[in-house]
Amino acid sequence: MAGHGGENQPYNLSLGPVNIRAEAGVSTSYNDNINVAYTGRQSDAIITPSLTLHGLWQATDVNALTFDIGIGYQWYTIHSGDSSINITPNSKTEFNIYVGDFKINLHDQFSFSQNPVIVGQLSNVNQFPVFVNVVGLGVDWDLGDIILSLGYNHTNQWIFDSAFSYLNYQADTISPRVTFKVSSTIDTGLETAFTSMRYEQNVQNNSLSMMVGPFMDAKINENLSVDAHAGANLTDYATGGLNGDSSNITGFYGNAGINHRINDVLSEGLTGGQEYIPGVTSNYTKRIYANYTLGWQATNSFSVATNLWWENLDDSNATFRQTANRFGTNLTLTYNITDHINTSLGYQYIIKNADPSNLGYSQDVVNLSFSYKF
Repeated sequence: MAGHGGENQPYNLSLGPVNIRAEAGVSTSYNDNINVAYTGRQSDAIITPSLTLHGLWQATDVNALTFDIGIGYQWYTIHSGDSSINITPNSKTEFNIYVGDFKINLHDQFSFSQNPVIVGQLSNVNQFPVFVNVVGLGVDWDLGDIILSLGYNHTNQWIFDSAFSYLNYQADTISPRVTFKVSSTIDTGLETAFTSMRYEQNVQNNSLSMMVGPFMDAKINENLSVDAHAGANLTDYATGGLNGDSSNITGFYGNAGINHRINDVLSEGLTGGQEYIPGVTSNYTKRIYANYTLGWQATNSFSVATNLWWENLDDSNATFRQTANRFGTNLTLTYNITDHINTSLGYQYIIKNADPSNLGYSQDVVNLSFSYKF
């Protein structure tokens, strides 16, 4: 049976009607600044065993339940108190139902991480234990050259550290969308999103937001595809939160991406844009970003992947705010020892320049991993 989600690996285990593909691995990494600190840096060697499962239950010829979950345990050999379980961000369960011209998608996406680097505003902390769960549904009505879509998501964020529990929130988003199929390779249309965000504590301010704008996805040829989204972001924040911020958003969001297959062994991608993300000490942070990736399939067994990224972070006008630029790069070398076993060696470097300056840091991480596909 063919794989799901664009992967070509076959399902090779069965539990009754459920087909499963499994992958186990272990990695060892050295991090020279686990507490992303300006001064008083702490280093550690981290060992992470992991297991990834992909599952498919083909309920009918057209209706299917799929799940993808990756779970691991990070063991800090020196700072053992920082050891923790992690669940990869792409872990999810989906059930697709087809009824006539309608596609109904039920989904639950979840992740758990303690890596403070994931949140660009953070500095001088060892761990940021956050669990995020997004559950919802989407309905697409296919009218031929026009697709009408309506989505709903409920998001919960829980942070298991009393110092950051004020960031716990829940949000509800309704997202109508209309897609016009200009041709077999070009889609365009209008997308909207209406969101209500509510915090558990009176530090961050609750908000109501609306985003609306056009989008375009196009496959120019077999080697080149582009996509672009842009529009207005109007967000109204309540007042009275202890962060002292009374700022609202009246601005624009936008993002664009290019994927280019240079030849049989080289491929590249470039993405960039502007967005507004929830603040850590402010109502929001305006984020401008760019990311370039390059992949080289040197041989059938050996590949090289690298990327270079940058982001600018600018907090709204809270009592305590920061501005920052972060730059990062990584290089990964992967070698397939057999059809089932591969190993990779990676290096990552991040530098953050911030105002106030004591929120800046640099970090080097070297990683060696092995994985086995059952």
